[in-house]
Amino acid sequence: MSDEKINVFTNRELSWLQFNERVLEEAEKEQLPTFERLRFLSIYMNNLDEFYRVRVGRLNDQLILDDGVVDSQTKVEITSLFRTVLRKTKRLIPRFDRAYDEVSKQLKTLGVSQIEEDEKISEKDEAFLRNVFKYKVAPHLTPFIVEKNHPLPFFENERLVLGVTLKTKRGNTRFGFLPIPKDVDKIVRIPSDPRRYMLIEDLIFRYANRIFHKFSVEGKVVFSVVRNADIDESDGLYDYDPDFSETMSKIIEVRNFRAPVMVKYNGSNTPKMLNYLAHNFALRKTQFFEYDSPLEFDHLSEIEEMMSKKMRKKALFTPVKPAKIKRFSDPSLDLIASLLEKDYLSSYPFESMTPMINLLNQAAKDERVTQISMTLYRASRQSKIVSGLIAASKKGKKVTVVIELRARFDEENNIDLSEKLQKAGINVIYGLPGYKVHSKLLLIELSDQRKIALVGTGNFNETTARFYTDLALMTADKVITDDVKNVFDNIAAGSFVQQSQSLLVSPLLMKPKLIEMIDEEIEFAHHGKPARIVMKMNSLTEKPMMNKLIEASQAGVKIDLIIRGICCLIPGIKGQTENIKVRSIVGRYLEHSRIFAFGSADRPVKYYISSADLMTRNLTGRVEAAAPIYDKANQIKIQNILDLCLKDNVNARIQKSNGKYVSVKAGKKEKLIDSQEILSELAQAGQSK
Repeated sequence: MSDEKINVFTNRELSWLQFNERVLEEAEKEQLPTFERLRFLSIYMNNLDEFYRVRVGRLNDQLILDDGVVDSQTKVEITSLFRTVLRKTKRLIPRFDRAYDEVSKQLKTLGVSQIEEDEKISEKDEAFLRNVFKYKVAPHLTPFIVEKNHPLPFFENERLVLGVTLKTKRGNTRFGFLPIPKDVDKIVRIPSDPRRYMLIEDLIFRYANRIFHKFSVEGKVVFSVVRNADIDESDGLYDYDPDFSETMSKIIEVRNFRAPVMVKYNGSNTPKMLNYLAHNFALRKTQFFEYDSPLEFDHLSEIEEMMSKKMRKKALFTPVKPAKIKRFSDPSLDLIASLLEKDYLSSYPFESMTPMINLLNQAAKDERVTQISMTLYRASRQSKIVSGLIAASKKGKKVTVVIELRARFDEENNIDLSEKLQKAGINVIYGLPGYKVHSKLLLIELSDQRKIALVGTGNFNETTARFYTDLALMTADKVITDDVKNVFDNIAAGSFVQQSQSLLVSPLLMKPKLIEMIDEEIEFAHHGKPARIVMKMNSLTEKPMMNKLIEASQAGVKIDLIIRGICCLIPGIKGQTENIKVRSIVGRYLEHSRIFAFGSADRPVKYYISSADLMTRNLTGRVEAAAPIYDKANQIKIQNILDLCLKDNVNARIQKSNGKYVSVKAGKKEKLIDSQEILSELAQAGQSK
């Protein structure tokens, strides 16, 4: 491949950093409600921590094994890429701190304010804080002093730690550490003004000298160690065994003890301590990131609780209840009969998840239903869906749940959930060795051999359904439901789907079928006919798929890619991607639905909704499913979603041919189009249907 060709691709990690920068841009928007800006800062920080735990952790491992290895997309050496990732991370910190400072000032005007660690307050408030520290916090603290016979203790991943530089009476330097306990309140509110608060780390920071009273405290720093969480199957921990939950428990335990990849800190006068930590953690100084703002935002719910109703109206988005669809929202109606007559496509969070929950509850009681099968990847903690499955099992239905124990950072929840389901008599399957089951499928089988299926783009999770944009097709179409049953049968048999009439199922069938449909558009373009592809997804990283899109662009196919996150393909490059446009939408809701549309207005467009992004892991390393949309009304609904996303000039950014993203701005006389807001309004207007 020529150098010119390589320039069409960008690195996955760098593209992800661009996405997180777009999240930060939301926090910087002055027109957004104050508390929502604070939420975006929290999302940015949580995203960054996970990115370092997984992706940078993997880069770190590659460097240890072979620092000459190159990135598969761009052919850049990993050493250079690693340095670039660190540099770009550090570059965004001043903007993060500035946004936090602005938001804090705005919150103060609303009546909610943070007391700084060194802030002078009234003697009465000072006495209160001292007592809180003495009686409620100090008893839970376990101080460590590093000396010859007392080495640096182990610090858990992302645990906040107070580090102090100490001087003995003889002038010797010692380092003291106070891990901040998890079982104490995140903030302390003062009685004189309950809307003024101090972060727990600042409280401990303020009175640390009371713990180390035998020493002179020279400098203090609060830090958090972010540890590598990337465990590859080659580590030997994924070896399949009959009780896969036991294997996953071992993996969780190992992950908590892996090597540090990043240290975040704030504080002053601690260069010796930072050098000491860098040496003991085997980190470069460039892997230490200094902030002037909090290192975590677990206290946001407590701040929200401080606000009066009047404050919330100013500081939060106006609450929007998901629209209820009359056809499905009344539990007394025969939802099964309704779906046997006509498909329905739910659009979350604009429409309620109640229809699906009501369908499941009805299936649990309905004498026509003999069997229910479902995949679960991430379920909510108090899940009505899980309750529905358990109720069905207790009513004598045969219930099978394919639960994915390898859902990253949800492994413990899923282990607990699998035990709960098994106790209820449900047949639990842990998926396939080496392949995550990421498809979103529900199958209800009736005694007369008819079936109802649900195929979705997002998790069966009532919590995320309020914040993620997703689609779920409910259908009794015989071809689709037969294919869904075939997926469950193959998973139960420990095999892959090798033939399918309508569903695109990975790891064997989805990629070839997508390439086939792209080839069809290429053929239309070669014959001088209009050809178009629109794809909406979270990430695009799969090299063969990108090469096929480049081929389509070169043939004259017009391609619109709506990609929220990572996009490793650079659009608008003459002779290669000049017919490709890329845009990203980051707004109030997390764009999560995957939609593939092939064809132009002069012929029927093929529409699919999918659980898979165009990533190697989704197309070749997981069990995923994409469903065709046959119903005309549902096709119009999907096309409207795509059209609004492509017209959005409020939340959209477009990627330029230099790889950079720029915000789409409405012209002076141009109407503002917020795709998410309009979809919400349309759902509310149509909720009586």
